[in-house]
Amino acid sequence: MKIETNSLMESYLNQAKYSFENIDTVLPEELNKLLTSGFRIEQECILYKDFQYFGPGELNSDFQKCEYEIFLNDIHIDDYVKNVESELEYLKLGFRFAKKLQNELKIRFTDRFRIIISFSETAYSGQEIETYGGCVVNFYKIRPSSDEKFKVANLEGFEEEAVMVIE
Repeated sequence: MKIETNSLMESYLNQAKYSFENIDTVLPEELNKLLTSGFRIEQECILYKDFQYFGPGELNSDFQKCEYEIFLNDIHIDDYVKNVESELEYLKLGFRFAKKLQNELKIRFTDRFRIIISFSETAYSGQEIETYGGCVVNFYKIRPSSDEKFKVANLEGFEEEAVMVIE
């Protein structure tokens, strides 16, 4: 397993005293069900089984398949969990979800996958909310013919978002 982070994510990991390799995978029921329900294959794309998808038409290239997976395999942790003490709890749940996702993908498929965790806290401009915070976990199958187009080359380019990439 290869893990890369930007410095903002490193800061959150240190603040939370978290190590991705050592975290448990106990999840709230809705998030757990999403993973234990499994996956389905549509035009060689790996997708969450229980999600309702609208057909993309014909996916003729690896690039289109990656785009489709990235678009549909986008889980906003805060959509599944409410009433947290701090937004940092979303990130902790995102880590646990990503670790369990990685385990499930490894058990069920021989393909390589890239899992991306992104996190930001709510930002204010005076009394107004400028950006809502939250944690998003996304994955897609690594396809060699299009990997250079989807690989994040500079994680530090995400200045206002904490990012972790797991392969």
